[in-house]
Amino acid sequence: MTPEQAVAERQPMSHALAAVREGDSIRSRLAPVGERESVGALLARNVARFGSHAVYSERRDGAFRAVSWEAFARDVASFGAFLSAAGMRAGARVAVVSPNRGEMLMAEFATMSLGGTFVPIFAGYPAHQVRDLLRQADPTVVIVAGRDQLAGVHFGEATRALVTLEPVDPATVEPLLRGARVSHTTFRDALAQFPVDQPRIAAFLDSAARIDPGEPCLLNFTSGTSGVLKGVVLTHDNILSQQRALSAIWSVTHADRFLSYLPWHHSFGGIFEKYTALYNGATIHIDDSRGKDFTALRRNWVEVRPTIYFSVPQVYQQLVTHVQSRPEDEGTIFHPGLRFVFTAAAALPANVSAFFAAKRVPVLEGWGLTETSPCCTLTDLSEPRSVPGMVGYPIPGVTIGIAPDGEILVRGPNVMRGYDADPAATARALPGDGWFHTGDLGEFVGAALKLVARKDRVFKMLNAEKVVPTEIENRLAGMNSFIRHVIVAGQGQRFLSALIFPDFFRIAEQFGADQALADRVVKASLRDTLLAFNLEHQVKYERIQAFAVISKELSLEDEELTPSMKVRVRNVLANAEEYLEAVYAPSEDCDCRFLRKVMRLSPDDRRCFAGIDRSLDECHACGSFVFGDDPAADEKIQPSH
Repeated sequence: MTPEQAVAERQPMSHALAAVREGDSIRSRLAPVGERESVGALLARNVARFGSHAVYSERRDGAFRAVSWEAFARDVASFGAFLSAAGMRAGARVAVVSPNRGEMLMAEFATMSLGGTFVPIFAGYPAHQVRDLLRQADPTVVIVAGRDQLAGVHFGEATRALVTLEPVDPATVEPLLRGARVSHTTFRDALAQFPVDQPRIAAFLDSAARIDPGEPCLLNFTSGTSGVLKGVVLTHDNILSQQRALSAIWSVTHADRFLSYLPWHHSFGGIFEKYTALYNGATIHIDDSRGKDFTALRRNWVEVRPTIYFSVPQVYQQLVTHVQSRPEDEGTIFHPGLRFVFTAAAALPANVSAFFAAKRVPVLEGWGLTETSPCCTLTDLSEPRSVPGMVGYPIPGVTIGIAPDGEILVRGPNVMRGYDADPAATARALPGDGWFHTGDLGEFVGAALKLVARKDRVFKMLNAEKVVPTEIENRLAGMNSFIRHVIVAGQGQRFLSALIFPDFFRIAEQFGADQALADRVVKASLRDTLLAFNLEHQVKYERIQAFAVISKELSLEDEELTPSMKVRVRNVLANAEEYLEAVYAPSEDCDCRFLRKVMRLSPDDRRCFAGIDRSLDECHACGSFVFGDDPAADEKIQPSH
């Protein structure tokens, strides 16, 4: 049966009507489907059910190459034998530092099937941060993709083996091993050293299936939007309880195809998306674009034709922009087999959501944290997304509460054990009242949850008025498709301002190389959007009186984005200090290059500090406003074509 035929046989599965509100909490009347099990038990049953079907597919030598569940189980058992020989026992840890690839998945299942804890670490972190995380994890085995990751390797007291997924020059590895009780091998050689026959595979799977689902199996580090990364200890049932809940409201089958680029070290991609596919036997096609190379992403999209897609708003914006500028490609992007897409990390702009709705492709949204494995609420497949900030209804088995101060509370089988080696943080999040305290603010809309903001994003202005900037930011982003990111500032100030990061992908698609025209049109468009917002917005002190355009992309390298593309607002504001000075405290000491990136929306007749015959509210006319003379960039940003 093709995915398209399977879709035709499915009935919409609504869980909105199953949601009930009881005082200050909401829950689902639906019950999770299935029994508690370990990740090893999932592997055993899927080998039996889907033996020759592809568990994942990976691009090698220019084409996607599939690996069946049977072949996958053989390599998992083989690598499990290597781990055991290396000294890994139940409760020990295996850490991996690599971009998404099939060997990571084998190592994860092998570790969890032996009763160990898997520790995925983002390969894009700087070496010092990788070392710190490895030092905290103290794994028995460290796995890295190749030479590029060796700079961050740290061997702790427990470490006995280093595995590289790619061959590396022995001379590069030898200095690391000197004086350490650590051996080195490649992943391929590890499998070759420990071949397994069918009886040994069966014994391995039988043992893996009997592991207690309540035992820890994953140490997942938070994305760090609010500060230091914390290690979240999750159990087999934490992870798979999500899938038992989804089985009551979704219908995902082995006929579905996932195109996956979301980093597996993070809970959205590594738990929610990945295990949704694995649990149901759907095939994961590993996307080598990593969500950054749109040309490669589109090539993979056309080849795979995903039926279910998980991503962040930036990629959905690019897909929509591409189709709008190249209508002839619409049929390959919005193909008949595309069942639904799921968005997270930030609110999807209303104009993007409306485009998907017009193409009859449901956009689902949810809410959760690494600490909740991660999903707690989901929007409904059969409901239009009409309430801004509404992140859906509680999934079966999970109860959502609201504390007196507006903080969202969670109770259910998805809630973590605690933070690794951080009893103080654990006590704050799990104070013993039966709830996990999330740090997010929310409110109920009937029996659904509306997300308001992180508690640490709320600030007070000079007049002591409290501002929730997230609501304003989401609204502004939805009003103008040229906005990639917007950050509202104003803590301790007389008025609010906005830092706008343009969507250079859209600008390039629309204007090509004509930067002069793009600058004029985008500049006018942004001004009109801010004026329209102020005209419509009822709360006067929340109107934007000035905005600055920052002509750069937010980046991981500048620690402005997490690996899952969430904005680290605190770091963005720190990096934009000179723009904010130009907004709030313009003086002759300000660099003119920053002053002319500011547009003031109310008159300011102070004269130009550089002696030009202009007032301060005309500084923006002194140069390119959107791109071309960004004082914070080493190079000018150019459109892609």
